[in-house]
Amino acid sequence: MRIFINNADSYVGRALCADLRKVYDQENKILGTLSQGAEADAELLESMGVKRVVSRLDKQKYTSDILSCSLVVYDLQSADVEDVEYVIKELKVAELKHDVTFVLISSVMVWANTRKQYVPVKDDEEEEDPVDEEGEEVEVKKRPKELTDADLERRLPSPAHEAWKYLETLTLSLGSKEKLRPHVVGAGVLYGNGERTFNDLFKAAWLTQPIHKIIAPGDNYLPCVHVRDVARLVRVVASDSTVGPYLLAVDHSRLTQANIIQGIINQISHKREVPICPAEEVDSDFKEVLSLDIILEPSAPLKDPSFSWWCRDGIVANIEKVAAEFCKWRNLRPIKMVVIGPPGCGAERLCAQVAGRYLHEEPPHLTFDQIIADACSAPTRAARKLNKKVRKLEPGKKLPLKLRTKLVQSRLLSNVCRYRGYILEGYPTSFAEAEALFMEKVREEGEEEEAEAEAEEGEDEGEEEGEEEADEEEEEEAPPPEEDEEDEEQRPKFKVNESVVPEYGVLIQSAVARCKERIFNGEAKGPTREEDFVRTTAEYQGANLAEDGTPSTSEFFLEQCGLKMLPINIDACSEEEAFQAIRVHIESKGQFFNYLRSEEDLVREEQEKLERIQQERDAEQRRELQEQAEKEAALRQKLAGEEDLRRKVIAKNEAAHLEQEAQPLRQYLLAHVVPTLTAGLTEVCKEQPEDPIEFLAQYLFAHAQEVQTMELSS
Repeated sequence: MRIFINNADSYVGRALCADLRKVYDQENKILGTLSQGAEADAELLESMGVKRVVSRLDKQKYTSDILSCSLVVYDLQSADVEDVEYVIKELKVAELKHDVTFVLISSVMVWANTRKQYVPVKDDEEEEDPVDEEGEEVEVKKRPKELTDADLERRLPSPAHEAWKYLETLTLSLGSKEKLRPHVVGAGVLYGNGERTFNDLFKAAWLTQPIHKIIAPGDNYLPCVHVRDVARLVRVVASDSTVGPYLLAVDHSRLTQANIIQGIINQISHKREVPICPAEEVDSDFKEVLSLDIILEPSAPLKDPSFSWWCRDGIVANIEKVAAEFCKWRNLRPIKMVVIGPPGCGAERLCAQVAGRYLHEEPPHLTFDQIIADACSAPTRAARKLNKKVRKLEPGKKLPLKLRTKLVQSRLLSNVCRYRGYILEGYPTSFAEAEALFMEKVREEGEEEEAEAEAEEGEDEGEEEGEEEADEEEEEEAPPPEEDEEDEEQRPKFKVNESVVPEYGVLIQSAVARCKERIFNGEAKGPTREEDFVRTTAEYQGANLAEDGTPSTSEFFLEQCGLKMLPINIDACSEEEAFQAIRVHIESKGQFFNYLRSEEDLVREEQEKLERIQQERDAEQRRELQEQAEKEAALRQKLAGEEDLRRKVIAKNEAAHLEQEAQPLRQYLLAHVVPTLTAGLTEVCKEQPEDPIEFLAQYLFAHAQEVQTMELSS
């Protein structure tokens, strides 16, 4: 069978290629176009099973290729409306030489504004007429009544999907043409295969970003379907001519917007209550889709027991499967790494660098002490009991192995560590700790229930029993006695716990003296007392560097997990060289996306950072120079003012001094000169002689005797 798939490289197109390779138990030849602007990728097309790419440029050849196929599939969510209309009209007027099945994949958004009836929401345990404590009737919660494909004529689209309804109607009008069988698939909100509508929700959850919001009121119903189930329905349509012309492709779940968003959070991210916000506060390209409120019944082929469902019960019931698909399609790989080394080797700095590079914000960079502290700070009874045990520990003593294992394992099984990964620093420190943490017992039939029952009983034990159990567990840490060969078969079998085991391991090597120097110089964390350092170093060497054949932690990873630790002699290389060695070690197992910035982005960001720092330095220098110039100008102005004031004071003082010095002379003039001179001038005025100066001189000479007489008498 020849099959044509429009935009075979699109979200729906890839699912169609995967499920339409075989119809009627035979290999099919798939032809297809590519999305606008996309370039042909031979490797990608081969993986999808596309034999030939059809070009839209030559309309005649384009139409001819379509008419040569027995199954033609167009998906409106990735197609151009005008292109689809052109193809439908060409099919309507073409002379078909063989049977052709035309499938148009539409959306439930064509039903978005359909007038709905509401019915009460009733749970199995709910009373028919609920009343409150005062005996008054409580308002019954209602939901939209189910719509089926029989309500086809009632459907009303959202304004943005008017053209889609027109194309649906145009497709159904092809039913009267011979050798042409048209079908419209009204697909629910699509999920799976890396996501499209819910991509932002999954991405933010994977990154543990607390930005999720539910559009108020949040109890609206979203009819959903896995994209592969749509493809499988198309496969049924291709092989069964009895199916109806209009099919609703939705799964059997009835989930609200809040159910879906909360389900994604609870599976991938930190469990938290998602806030409900008004629509205007929510920024999403799919706001209209998330606000949809309608319940649709799947059409007959999807109710048939023989239908091969991929996610029959919906996204929340299959959230683990859907989340795994998201990680696979988006190339998101959890980076799980264990880093061990002697006390004072500086592992914490390397781990912080690796976590910052690969694990985004709030990276799960874990240490045993941090895990204990977090567990003790939890507001639970178990946390209080653990706190008491920790406080009762004597210096140098450890918590029981079983308890240590349970605490660390619980953290490694958290959503963030399962999906994003973890960097576990300084633990496990011995073969026994590694074995307890990363190995699990192979359970036989019926054994799982017993283990769960034992766990429940253990939670109800009192404090005294807990302490006794702790003592017993400490005894269990001793190496087990050798068993006879006859008992070998009766020993429980263990396997690697794939859910927590690391993918990478780093073994840091450093001399004791250098480790001690780092701690006491503040370059590394570790015991700051001499006796504590000696004790912890001896414990590490006994567990990992023993010469008596005792297996080390790195030997556990090699023998049991097939993981070869990366040895790094931190004394012989720089911290940057050690970090680059770890990077090569991590990326040697293949590239991954993980929403990491590319090397070009990192280099550009580093360059921009350096330029920004240089600009800040230049601006600081300019500011300092300007401040210095302003200070100098202010100082000069101050000095000039002070100098001016000083000069004024000096001038004033000189004037006062001169005036003081001139006081005796004035008195002499007033007493002996001024009276005679005044009289002489008066006579000059009276006489008005021709030569007043001569007259005045003679007058003064004539009266000089009087002046002398006055002086003598005085």
